[in-house]
Amino acid sequence: MAKPIPTKAQVVIIGGGVHGCSVAYHLAKCGWTDVVLLERKQLTSGTTWHAAGLVGQLQGSHATTAFASYGVELLQEIEAETGQNPGFRQSGSISIALNDERMTELKRKADFASLFGIEAHYMDTAQIAERWPLMNAEGVLGGIHMPSDGSANPTDLTQALAKGARKYGATIRENVKVQEVLTEGGKVTGVRTDQGEIEADFVVNCGGMWARELGQKNGVGVPLHACEHYYLVTEPIPNLPSDLPVLRSYCDGTYWKEDAGKLLFGFAHFHAKAWAKDGIPESFEFDSLPFVEDDVMEVLELSMNRVPILQETGIRTFFNGPESYSHDGRFTLGEAPDLKGYFVLAGVNSTGIQSGPGAGKALADWIMKGHAPMDLSEMDPSRIEEFQARDPYLQERCPETLVLTYAMHWPGRQREIVRGLRRTPFYHAMKAKGACYAEVQGWERPGWFAPSDVEPVYDHSFHRPNWFEYAQSEQKAAREAVGIIDYSMLGKLMVEGPDAESFLQRICTNDMALSVGQVAYTLMLNERGGIESDVTVARHGAEAFMLMSSISHTRRDRDRLRNNIRSNENVTLRDVTTAYGVLSICGPDARELLASVTDIDLSDAAFPFNSLQRFHIGHAEVFAQRLSYTGELGWEIFITPDFAEHVFEVLYKAGEPLGLQLVGGEALNALRIEKGFVHWGHDMAYTEAPHQVGLGFVCKPNKTIPFIGRDAYVDRKTAGDGPFLCSVRLKGSDALLHHNEPVLRGDEVVGFVTSGAFAYAQDASVGLCLITSPETMGGRSAIVGHDYSVMVEGVKIPADVSLKPFSLPQTSG
Repeated sequence: MAKPIPTKAQVVIIGGGVHGCSVAYHLAKCGWTDVVLLERKQLTSGTTWHAAGLVGQLQGSHATTAFASYGVELLQEIEAETGQNPGFRQSGSISIALNDERMTELKRKADFASLFGIEAHYMDTAQIAERWPLMNAEGVLGGIHMPSDGSANPTDLTQALAKGARKYGATIRENVKVQEVLTEGGKVTGVRTDQGEIEADFVVNCGGMWARELGQKNGVGVPLHACEHYYLVTEPIPNLPSDLPVLRSYCDGTYWKEDAGKLLFGFAHFHAKAWAKDGIPESFEFDSLPFVEDDVMEVLELSMNRVPILQETGIRTFFNGPESYSHDGRFTLGEAPDLKGYFVLAGVNSTGIQSGPGAGKALADWIMKGHAPMDLSEMDPSRIEEFQARDPYLQERCPETLVLTYAMHWPGRQREIVRGLRRTPFYHAMKAKGACYAEVQGWERPGWFAPSDVEPVYDHSFHRPNWFEYAQSEQKAAREAVGIIDYSMLGKLMVEGPDAESFLQRICTNDMALSVGQVAYTLMLNERGGIESDVTVARHGAEAFMLMSSISHTRRDRDRLRNNIRSNENVTLRDVTTAYGVLSICGPDARELLASVTDIDLSDAAFPFNSLQRFHIGHAEVFAQRLSYTGELGWEIFITPDFAEHVFEVLYKAGEPLGLQLVGGEALNALRIEKGFVHWGHDMAYTEAPHQVGLGFVCKPNKTIPFIGRDAYVDRKTAGDGPFLCSVRLKGSDALLHHNEPVLRGDEVVGFVTSGAFAYAQDASVGLCLITSPETMGGRSAIVGHDYSVMVEGVKIPADVSLKPFSLPQTSG
């Protein structure tokens, strides 16, 4: 007779794959022994068991690379700890390039590896052929070798984690299905299973491809869907070297690894399919899917050309199994925004074995510490809009993530599937003017504007793409004449009620005792003095404020405000994002343009910086706040959708004699970087304190109502620890900065580029970068006075590093 399940636990983990077992192991190892892991069938029986087991340390972001690096450490140590061999072989990996663009990408990846002390070096074609003699070297330009990569046995690794979890006191129960997560008052209280209920303080959804469906029962968005994923295993190959590195040919869409005297080779499909659109069968356990040869024939032919021995070797295993892919290629890791104590770790896009140990540790640390242990903002569950968690969207969007796995990872690469969902009131008018659209959170946002004889289509590149000169022209207009930018998709949240001011004083670092018509830039901090968000707040009335958020963090800011309203505070929140179209007019001629279409006094005295007024443009009543993210003279004009196109037409016609140009997101990014304007999620997040990024001026610790995180802010400012955000500019080079390029002081890597672009006014690539001081107590001032360079594609390029922007913002004119 089966032993009854516990009735209480501190933490219940749902899912017995590598992630669930990793969370249990790391919690228990740190002394949280009241942990129960529940698996619907047997451990690893969902996706983990059939994973290829690749262990590649270099991933797409700082967080995921840190996960993978930790995973290698754990793989080297866990057998001694648990007695279970995870099957780790550190055979290294080689990634090859068949064209110049791919070689550029690989070199940039090797640059990125230096930020983590991971060895990655260039190999020429002859060296690769010597190390991988089965490869057809035709067309191979070279590659990158990473000696510390390898492979592991997914089942053995998971069993090692499970054995460790049990050793330290956690309970693992198989064949127990969680039917529902129980909640009360916005907090989890436990789970209901097919064998009874368990009370719990925390519940962790590590349900793999079931995580989405489980989350939907509680309104928790988990944006993933299972997709069909193939690999093949050959018959034994005589004299196959056992120490072959993992070989990746992204251009061929294939990877190969030695597998007990055989070759396993898998595919990043050129055409992918969502699986189980009508739901995953209840009986699913260690199951495979039908192998449809036509689905992989194109990639299979490339594989057989690249490794010709496959043409004369039989195939022992034709495998097709489901793996979860997310809508944006990023994990979902963290606490659900609407449900306290509900944590998610899912949607890791075929990186579970290499990322699982580290991701599980990060989530366990989050639970134990009460906050994220590192910058995990890219994975935040609150980034997900309601429509992005629905099955119809995910079934279309997630297969594209699988297709893009081995595609070129262009900077700013645009998705092509499920587009055109959210359009601003200016969409059609700007499309008629040549707008080439990029997508952010489902919003279509002009990326750049094409001349009438040019097709507005993105042509991505690490160097100068097709839109480069057009974006330079847009920058020129914003710096020397006047530009118009569509800001309609920015979040707009009304904070209203008798206690609105005192509430915002507590939430925001700046002084919110604004006069009606005043505007202020401010931060919101956490209890540790880290930056949770930066927003603009405008006072519209005695009890009414409008808070403006960046596009991708609108929901996150709304949740933070809502979760901090006290029971005795009379405050209401109202999302008015779609109630207004917004046009930014910016540049030295912005005042002349606006003066030509309205009769109000626009002088500095009458309409000062950081103020708001209502007036008419044409026949439409509008309101405008005087500020600009370009760092130039400018106004942001708010218009109701019914009058939006009318106001656009009036402004455009009046601006033509002034050299008006429409400005897209590509140019705006360069403009704001040049002026030193930060973007949350790129240049800072909740790990950085205001003093590190030069934003201490918007923190008022002496306010009558102290803001959240005030004491921690003061303590961190006093300590003066870095790294610090600086401006960087390449010297004597046409190379482009995008992000994550290493910054060197002498030969030492001391930081990295957080945002980069080519600035028209500087005629150079510029960026923002986080840099450590050369001396422990040196602070920001110790950064200057040294020789710096930036590593771009393996080349050290001399650079200027400054504590101030290379072009200071213009707030008057």
